Amino acid sequence: MNKKILILGAGEMQIPIIEKAKSMGLYTIVADMSADAPGMKIADMPITISTMDKEGILTCCKDCEVQGVLTTSDAPVNVVSYVGETLGLPSMSMEVATICTNKYLQRVRFAENGIKVPFFKVCDENTDLSGLKDFPYIVKPVDSSASRGVKKVANYEELTEAVSEAIEFSRSQKVIVESFISGKEYSVETYTQNNETIIITITEKLCIGEDKGFFVEDTHIEPARISDTDWAIIKAEVTKAIAAIGIDNCPTHTEIKLNDKGAFIIEIACRLGGDYITSDLVPLSTGVDMLGNLIKIALGEKIDVERKYNKCAAVQFLNPDNYERCKLFIDSGDSHIRRYEVRPFENKQIENSLDRLGFVIVQADCMSEIEEIISKIK
Repeated sequence: MNKKILILGAGEMQIPIIEKAKSMGLYTIVADMSADAPGMKIADMPITISTMDKEGILTCCKDCEVQGVLTTSDAPVNVVSYVGETLGLPSMSMEVATICTNKYLQRVRFAENGIKVPFFKVCDENTDLSGLKDFPYIVKPVDSSASRGVKKVANYEELTEAVSEAIEFSRSQKVIVESFISGKEYSVETYTQNNETIIITITEKLCIGEDKGFFVEDTHIEPARISDTDWAIIKAEVTKAIAAIGIDNCPTHTEIKLNDKGAFIIEIACRLGGDYITSDLVPLSTGVDMLGNLIKIALGEKIDVERKYNKCAAVQFLNPDNYERCKLFIDSGDSHIRRYEVRPFENKQIENSLDRLGFVIVQADCMSEIEEIISKIK
C-alpha cells in the first residue's frame, strides 16, 4: 500500500508540493480551511480543516495512519512540529518551530549566541515609542510573512503609524522595531538532517518600493553574483545561526543582508523558500529536487542534495512599471522561459508579495544570458 502523507495548506503555492508527492506515488491527504482551495482538487483525500488546528490535524494523522506530515507555509510549521513530536514522526522540534515563526525570539537567540543583530525592540499597542530616535528603523510583525506589515520609517510620525499597521498583521498583536541594516539582500536555502546542514545555494534578491518604505522582492537570481569570500562569510553565519536555534530534520530559508561589517541574518524560516525559489529556481540552477527532499525528510528517508549541474535561473515578478515589457517578452516565446503567469493589470503600489501581477521564470547556461533578459524586462 502506498505511503500516506498529510500536507498542510492547499493554496496556489502548495500545488507544486502536492503534485510532487503524487508523482512519487504517495497517497496525499491535504488539509485546508477552504474546501475551494486549488490544491484540494488534486488531493487524494481533501480535508476541510484549519491548518492551525493542531488537535484536529493530529486526529487526522492518527485516523489516517500517515507516515509523514509537512507544510510549505510559515505558521503551520508549529502544527507539523506538534504532530511530529506527539506521533514520533520526523520533524523540527516544537521549540525550533516556535523560534522560527517569531522574529523577536530569533533576535534574542542570536544575541545570546554571538550572532550579529541590529538594535531591536518588541512593541505592542501600549508601548511608549518616544525613546526611539535613531532613525531609520524597520517595523515588522513578529509573526507574519510575505512582507505584510513591513515598512522602513524615517521619523516618529511614520514609526507610530507603521507600528499600528504592523500590529494588524500580527497574530500575537506584537511587532518588532529594529535598526535598518544597509547592504545587498540574499536568501540561503539549506537542508539539515541528522544534525548535518548542507547549503544548497544562495539566491540574490532585488527589491522594489524602498523609496516608499516597502521591501517587496521583485527579482530572484541564482546563483547569487558574489565572491567566494562573501559566500564563505554567509555560509559561516547561517550555519552558526542554524546550530544556535537547534534546527534539524527540516529545510531552512534564511534571509540575509551583506555589507562591509559582515552578514546580518534578517530571519530564518524552518520551511522551504517561497516565491518559486525552491519549487523552480533551485532545481533549474542546480538539479537538486527541493520538493522531493522535503517529502523524503518528512518520511525519514535520506535526502539527496548533490548538485547535478551548474546553470543559472531567475524569476522576475510583474508590477505596474514592467508589466508591458514582461508581457512582450512572454509573448515572444523566448526559449529561456520555463514558466509564467500573467494576472490582470492593476495600477497599484506593490506593498507586499500578494500585490504582484504575475511572474516569469527563466533558465540559462550562463549568467550573462540571465542579465540580458533581466535588463530587458525589469
